[in-house]
Amino acid sequence: MHNWESVHTANRACALLYDYVHKHNNGVWIVPVNVCPDVPLTLYLASIKVEFVDISPITLCINKEECLRLIKQNPNKYSGIIYVRTYGFLTDEMQFFNSCKQFGPDIKIIDDRCLCYPEDNPKMCGADMILYSTGYCKPVEFNEGGLAYYNEKYFYEAKEVELLYDGTDETQLYKDAYKYKKKLIDIPSGWLEITSYKAFDEYMCRIKDCLKNIIRHRINLNNIYSSILPNSICMRDEYQQWRYNILVPSNIQKKIIDELFANNLFASTHYLSVNRLFDNNVFVESDNLQSCVINLFNDFHYTEEMAMKTCEIVTKILICWETPNVSLSHYKQVLVGI
Repeated sequence: MHNWESVHTANRACALLYDYVHKHNNGVWIVPVNVCPDVPLTLYLASIKVEFVDISPITLCINKEECLRLIKQNPNKYSGIIYVRTYGFLTDEMQFFNSCKQFGPDIKIIDDRCLCYPEDNPKMCGADMILYSTGYCKPVEFNEGGLAYYNEKYFYEAKEVELLYDGTDETQLYKDAYKYKKKLIDIPSGWLEITSYKAFDEYMCRIKDCLKNIIRHRINLNNIYSSILPNSICMRDEYQQWRYNILVPSNIQKKIIDELFANNLFASTHYLSVNRLFDNNVFVESDNLQSCVINLFNDFHYTEEMAMKTCEIVTKILICWETPNVSLSHYKQVLVGI
């Protein structure tokens, strides 16, 4: 017995997001500042106003207290909240979602689970929409596909959405903006293609067929990381299903990543605070996390041998670097060994 009323698929998750916010556009949407730039760009494409909120160092997800403060202060101002599951951290947020609706009865909640494994019968837990992706660099990576569940009868048809698409590469645009520390003065258009996709049953079948091998591979690599790397830099298991995430002093983050690439390995940092593409506001927690997190790969792009070599390099640099410029105890709730 499912607990959702409607389910729809699309060529990508942003297509489903665009359609939903475009139909619920009577106010500002609250968005965590550590999100993928495609999320606010999708909202701006739909002529939606966005208000960024910092993250919590306890969960690394959006600061719930700040969200509630904003809604209580001006309940008629906001249309909805996008609750992003940072690194796939999945907890029951029914109490928070219900509290948001208590103070703003018309507020919609989008539970963005794009870094979680897609489920075929998720509990809505008070959300109005649960969003999954199987796009590039997602836990299940098909380089296409999005899936959304709704708590009400909801109608989505790609052919009904008229949106210019000319192949613009928005990813390169925002990467260049970050690199050269420039603002996106003009919001990109022409980058979001909205087309029909596989039927739900066919799509879910494909996901389930791939999940077993994906999970097995990820567990194998995660076990290598967790058995060799010191617990004091490793995030808890709940944060490790998308990448294997570690926190290191910010003054050695770049050194580790550079050394990995020099050895034909790779890793990534998290997105810079996305507001930097649009304004000069400072979000301390998001900025701090970005300066010390390293996402180690645990998907099919990485082998066990690569993971072991990665551990060797990270451990060597940690041992040699005896004077970290920042304590990681600020993140004691998300780390294994602090």
